[in-house]
Amino acid sequence: MSSPICWSCVQRDGIILAEAGCDDGSTNVIKTAQKITKMKPTAGWEVSRNFSMSSNPFRGIKFHLHECAGEIDDRPSDDIIIWAFSCVYNTTECNEETAKAFLTKLVFVSEPLRGMPWWREGATLSAQPSFAPTLQQQMENVEQIDKLAMMQQHVDETKAIMQNNIENILERGDKIEDLQEEAQKLNAAAKVFKKNAKKVKRFQMLQNAKHGVILGTAVTGVVGV
Repeated sequence: MSSPICWSCVQRDGIILAEAGCDDGSTNVIKTAQKITKMKPTAGWEVSRNFSMSSNPFRGIKFHLHECAGEIDDRPSDDIIIWAFSCVYNTTECNEETAKAFLTKLVFVSEPLRGMPWWREGATLSAQPSFAPTLQQQMENVEQIDKLAMMQQHVDETKAIMQNNIENILERGDKIEDLQEEAQKLNAAAKVFKKNAKKVKRFQMLQNAKHGVILGTAVTGVVGV
């Protein structure tokens, strides 16, 4: 019996490091994978949905992890590595929450490996030999996992990750803005406005991170899948 998760991958800054899965014979899985991997990174989830679920029951979903590169590498402290964990699942066999729980598990399974040179600096498919078998195994084991426990764990863990993502994004923006403030000598009123605007921005980003951005349009171009 085939897995409800048809395809999955791990990306670093848009580069696919490892992938596993197969197409349905009608290129629906490949097209959905291309669409979800090309979506721009956010502070949390991205979801790609199709208008015609009868002809294409496959759906793509992606989770982002923003990591300060300076915590591990000898890079500037404001450099951020954006890891992305994506999958394509069959909506007739799997729901969105199960797909999210699957990706959350990939985040933690890959954590010890993300410090390796071929993960942090490698080119396309540089982690394929070592991590593709793990992806395939996790896909095949989805139906054997306690779904209730897995989904509750994913909700708790991804909430913490998304909050950290938002703080990293805002912190990086603050450092750039600080330089601009010094040059332009902004007055106290401008700082008050910035503080209020940051609160609004944090709230909007948290809402987008929780619910994802839904796209129904086709994405052109080819991604190596």
